[in-house]
Amino acid sequence: MHYHIILTKECNLKCNYCGGGSDTPPKEIQYSIDELKKFISLDKDPIVEFYGGEPLLRIGTMKKIIDSIPSAKFVIQTNGMNLGKLESKYLEKFHSILVSIDGKKAVTDKERGNGVYDRILQNVRIIRQKGFRGDIVARMTVAQGTDIFENVIHLLTLEECFDHVHWQLDFEMFWEAWENTVPGLSGWIESYNSCISSLVKWWISEMERNGRVAGIVPFIGIMKSLLHGSRSRLRCGSGIDFFTIMPDGRISACPVSIDFDFSVIGSIYEDEPSSLVDISNVGEPCTSCDIFSICGGRCLFVNRSQHLLREDGYAMICRTVKHLVRELQEALPHIRGLFDAGIIEMAAFDYPEFNNGCEIIP
Repeated sequence: MHYHIILTKECNLKCNYCGGGSDTPPKEIQYSIDELKKFISLDKDPIVEFYGGEPLLRIGTMKKIIDSIPSAKFVIQTNGMNLGKLESKYLEKFHSILVSIDGKKAVTDKERGNGVYDRILQNVRIIRQKGFRGDIVARMTVAQGTDIFENVIHLLTLEECFDHVHWQLDFEMFWEAWENTVPGLSGWIESYNSCISSLVKWWISEMERNGRVAGIVPFIGIMKSLLHGSRSRLRCGSGIDFFTIMPDGRISACPVSIDFDFSVIGSIYEDEPSSLVDISNVGEPCTSCDIFSICGGRCLFVNRSQHLLREDGYAMICRTVKHLVRELQEALPHIRGLFDAGIIEMAAFDYPEFNNGCEIIP
């Protein structure tokens, strides 16, 4: 199972879509590392992902947890500002490092603060120089107005930086409370979908040109299912086998909805990992959708909080997912042809190796 551990709710940035961490108490870990170890040790194959706030504000605590649970696989999701401070001894413990960056310099700095883009790239290159050979994922938050085509390609083509790119749409632009502040959202969704079509074409052209399957996580994850004809449940795993341990020891089904009652499903003091499996699932309208077996429901939080969205918000989100799936379905015969011609290999789509925090469906 996969455990997001919120090391702190503090953050050293004030991004436009987040604002600098969470104000809800407690902000710091209240349980002991021995108590955490006791809970996670009941899982034979744990994946531990450090999360925040900004987890690298608490490097000392993180290192103690790594030392106490040596059998776990480790992942971290970070804004990258302190990434260069990690020692090689601990860097080598991580299978995947997800770095929050939104695309080109102008886009990233607009949303995250002046100088953030340069600092991130500097630190990513520092950990490469320190010998990190694991998976570095550029984890984008896509705000209204973002050109997904040019920004994904930019991140993928930076030298010695990112192996994969994943993104999520900025959920807040679909909130009812933001309805009067996001004019033109429906039109931008159409533009976003058009850019997805262009990005799929580019992705295939890269395969044809040099036999390389570029690391676009949503494309790879969905295409893998299409190639194998396999069904998928909620791809992020929230409420199924993916949980968040809050600073007070309570357990949330989803790392984004920790302040919502529906999401709090247990605690490290009273529950065992096995008792949490399949404890929370998405409902309608997802379960009756014709692409449910591919999408899996996209997002437990959004599904459970539909009443908080602007009137057409859910439909707009679904429109993006359906467009993405349709584009990849149409590309499937072409990609099978590339297999048959020996240009690409099926193994290129075996990603991620395990749930590494990439939600797959944007």
